[in-house]
Amino acid sequence: MDIIKKELFAHPRGDIISHKKRALVIGATGATGAQLLSLLLESNNWDKITTITRKPVLNGENHKKLNQIVIDSFDNLNQTAESWLGHDSFFNCIGTTRKIAGGAKQFVDIEFGLSLKCAELASKANIPNASLISAGGANANAWAVDWIHPLLYTKTIGMKEETLTKHFGFDNVSIFRPGMLIRKYNEHSRMQKFFDSTNLGLPVKTLAAALKRDAEVISENSIKSFIYLGNKCIKSSILT
Repeated sequence: MDIIKKELFAHPRGDIISHKKRALVIGATGATGAQLLSLLLESNNWDKITTITRKPVLNGENHKKLNQIVIDSFDNLNQTAESWLGHDSFFNCIGTTRKIAGGAKQFVDIEFGLSLKCAELASKANIPNASLISAGGANANAWAVDWIHPLLYTKTIGMKEETLTKHFGFDNVSIFRPGMLIRKYNEHSRMQKFFDSTNLGLPVKTLAAALKRDAEVISENSIKSFIYLGNKCIKSSILT
């Protein structure tokens, strides 16, 4: 699959869609996934959002556009196969740390293994558009060992990208490689405002807005796959 890497967009990817869309979000309880879910529910461009999680989203509250599926374990993800049908976009917002995962193997199992399983289900459901949150420097071909986590992280996140770009044939793929993320943005914090204004940090709500905006546009050319490189590029994609 040919992939276009963009460091800065001077114009939108295309025109805003003219029909209602349906999204399936994995990782909707995480920092960025939760922001994305809120934006999709608020938007008139989307009329159905399906989430598959291990704990309820929106603190268990209902929403007329939300199809909320809660499972005990992602080992049972294949049981949700029918729920993947009828969607336009798949958002992979999976994100964990080695500490939270419980070790190197568990980290790889979640970031790559779970992402691969989700991509397979999305592909089998004929979801045409797929988006994924990655990280700067991601490289599936990087040398890595379990006991040096920065190297393992770089390789694993690169392998995660390939679940969309290499293993399955989606019509459109968008990869987002942000730098440092600001998970709890405080507009009164001078340091956070500095990081945001200089693109050293990116609020997760801005990243979520970019994911949503990208999925709402129609490509004006034959380019089917994008990698948004860095905070400046990601922020630019929603400001044009």
